[in-house]
Amino acid sequence: MKKLIPLILLTALLVAGCDLSGISIPNLTQTAVINSFSASPPSISAGESSTLSWAVTGATTASIDQGIGSVALSGSRAVMPSATTIYTLTVTTSIGTSTTATTQVIVSGGTTPTPSPTPSPTPSGLPLINYFIASPSSILAGSSSTLSWNVSNATSVTIDHSVGPEGSSGITSVMPTTTTTYTLTAINSSGMSYQSTTVLVSTMPSTPSFMVTTVTASANPSSFSGTCPTTANFFATITASGPGTVAYRWERSDGTSGSTEYVVFAAAGPQIVSTSWPLSASGSYWESVHIYTPQEGFSNQAHFTLYCKPFLQLLGYDWSGTWSTTYGMMHLTQSGNQVTGTYEHSNGHIVGTVSGNILSGTWSEAPTYAAPDNAGDFQFTMSSDGKTFSGGWRYDSSGSWTMNWTGTTIF
Repeated sequence: MKKLIPLILLTALLVAGCDLSGISIPNLTQTAVINSFSASPPSISAGESSTLSWAVTGATTASIDQGIGSVALSGSRAVMPSATTIYTLTVTTSIGTSTTATTQVIVSGGTTPTPSPTPSPTPSGLPLINYFIASPSSILAGSSSTLSWNVSNATSVTIDHSVGPEGSSGITSVMPTTTTTYTLTAINSSGMSYQSTTVLVSTMPSTPSFMVTTVTASANPSSFSGTCPTTANFFATITASGPGTVAYRWERSDGTSGSTEYVVFAAAGPQIVSTSWPLSASGSYWESVHIYTPQEGFSNQAHFTLYCKPFLQLLGYDWSGTWSTTYGMMHLTQSGNQVTGTYEHSNGHIVGTVSGNILSGTWSEAPTYAAPDNAGDFQFTMSSDGKTFSGGWRYDSSGSWTMNWTGTTIF
């Protein structure tokens, strides 16, 4: 009966011919429109902040969850979530109808939460976009992102940028070439709802215009046999793609490295750098080049082999080691001033005595190893640096000398 009283009064006024122009009758179909609700940037690292921005028309109140509370109908708010978070904006009209929209802030290292279900609106309300997100929200050019959405109370759902009409929920892959904001539009008989999500596109790092293309190291000579100390010399060829400055260091097999050095290129091409290493003990050593700028890189290891022969001040020069000679490779062993050894020609043998820088004695060869045809005398004279010798040989101990026997130390 109480519900009939307003109707009876209105009827009575009409019958009485009263003027109703001053009476305001509320619009029972009033709805609110969320024009925009977004997060910028949509993807952050832990400890960074993002700014929520929104604009609403036709509403009397607005609020955002996740502890933010009531807000103005248009505005912005900085947030600093510790994990990936979906924010929901809820707006209400003067007659109590509500509209919601969501946006997401992705936190690197966090997990994307499953959007919590939102109560479906009454059929007379606007479409409700429960969520519309891009994952990942930041990609490199040539990569793809996946759009996913869920909409309630809509008769049609479309996504711009040629994604096209879609169902009320689903996923689709997109591959934008530049940073792109996608907008989902949901429509029913009461009107339209919108929500946007952005995919940030970064380009691949470009190849630097100046760079080291190759670097190759070597030792010259690669070995030495003789009195020590001696110095090993290393070289490296650095090739660059254009004009610029290269910073580098030499690094050694003993774990040490030189100071940073620089080589300036006026144009593309190679340049040679060098270093030396004083050594006093037999062994195998190497050096390599470490490039620091314009980009980091390493050369090969350049190896150097050293065999130190003791200098015999009283007995003369040291003949032990391997020699490349006129009659093949010769391998000698020295004990005091006595030298024995072999050489390749006819499986020859050497027995001799050192006096100063002169080695003299007898040679013998297969098949008999005996004079007068397969044995005789020899005499070699070593150079002052101990690296070469020259001399001759003869049959037996009375023949004429043939002065063509020379040799160079190998190690």
